[in-house]
Amino acid sequence: MISFYRSCRLATEAMLAADRIVLAGHINPDGDTLGSMLALTHALRALGKTAVPLSHHGVPDIYKWLPGAEWVQNSTDERGFDLAVVCDTGTSERVGGALPAIESADRILCIDHHLAEGKLGDIRVVNAKVAATGELIYRLLRPMGAHLSKEIADCLMCAIITDTGAFRFMNVTPNTFRTAAALMRAGACPAEIGELVFENKSLGSIKLMGRAIDSIQLTPDGRAAWGCIKATDFEEMGLTDEDSEGIVNHIRAVRTAQVGVLFREVPGKKVRVSLRAREGYDVNRVAQAFGGGGHMLAAGCSVDPPLSSAVPLVMAEVTKWLS
Repeated sequence: MISFYRSCRLATEAMLAADRIVLAGHINPDGDTLGSMLALTHALRALGKTAVPLSHHGVPDIYKWLPGAEWVQNSTDERGFDLAVVCDTGTSERVGGALPAIESADRILCIDHHLAEGKLGDIRVVNAKVAATGELIYRLLRPMGAHLSKEIADCLMCAIITDTGAFRFMNVTPNTFRTAAALMRAGACPAEIGELVFENKSLGSIKLMGRAIDSIQLTPDGRAAWGCIKATDFEEMGLTDEDSEGIVNHIRAVRTAQVGVLFREVPGKKVRVSLRAREGYDVNRVAQAFGGGGHMLAAGCSVDPPLSSAVPLVMAEVTKWLS
């Protein structure tokens, strides 16, 4: 097995050797995926590379302030890239419409902090001990000879703030703070970015959260809480799954709950499930049982509709791991 440090060296060598690079993140992108991908795009373009960032679902409204967000395409007809860089996922299934461009590249580099995901990539910079993929991108910048601009710092701060809940989650390490300090010195403001990520919601999304909170139920022992957003909620309010971002954290906030689960019955699609846990509980095991994945304390999956059968199915798995 190649060591992490050798993988980092191979990654920087591959990026420096390539002229045409395509980048992608996972479907339904979050701040870590987009922040990591755009930070690297800024760095590569500053080094004179052609860098094409792709996101199957584009850029959600709450992240359109990110520097370079306008560069992101849903897909591209270009092929034959020298290198493909996939950020924040290790499975080809999760890059969506970017996959043809990714597979056309001579080599694929995966940069990720999800050990449980697949084995995508000829070169793999994967470390589950970091809080966000953005931390890994930061580690690669200096060996690449890339300048840490304010644009890059803002993107990486967004990545870290998103995946740490503004430094509240148990995945935060001393190195997370060291990285954040370096990003602050480069001009990124965690207070401003935290507000953009967590306090930048539409009126509709706030009302949607109200419906989810109103639906919360507890298991008999109170150790798991769950809430639901029905297809009719999305349709009546003219909203999409993007508007449910972050709601699961409010469900997990129930005092007795060790696990919080949000079910979203997205019209015309599968029932999407978000899981959050307090320290000591591994919801990734629950997600994996349904073909999903993530981290011990934050994971997700999709199950077949209808919602009425999806809820007892997933909650039975949650209860099994809590017992």
